[in-house]
Amino acid sequence: VMKVEVTETFSFEAAHRISDSRPEYNTIHGHSHEVLVTIKGKVKTSQGWLVEQSEFRKIAGFHIKRLDHKYLNEIFDNTTAEGIASHLLYVIGKSDWPPGVKVKSVEVRKTTTRAKASA
Repeated sequence: VMKVEVTETFSFEAAHRISDSRPEYNTIHGHSHEVLVTIKGKVKTSQGWLVEQSEFRKIAGFHIKRLDHKYLNEIFDNTTAEGIASHLLYVIGKSDWPPGVKVKSVEVRKTTTRAKASA
């Protein structure tokens, strides 16, 4: 039986504000977020995976989709990237994973949109 880790990437858009910080953070503003969810465990299936990819995406994606196009301050208190990662680690970790599968980490990255025009 082999121990493995698997990571899936998700994304969502959301608005928030952070009080008691720089004035520009105190106004409502939004970000694009990239979320990397890593699970770990022992491969026990004949197919050689911890959990089938669509099931992984369904379990973790359910909680990430609940944040998409929302005002995060209405959902939880600490809306920094660290707070979002902690919130998602908690709710995704409590989800119904197959026996022996655990959520190892949740990484949240704020992403930027790039536009390019060329002749």
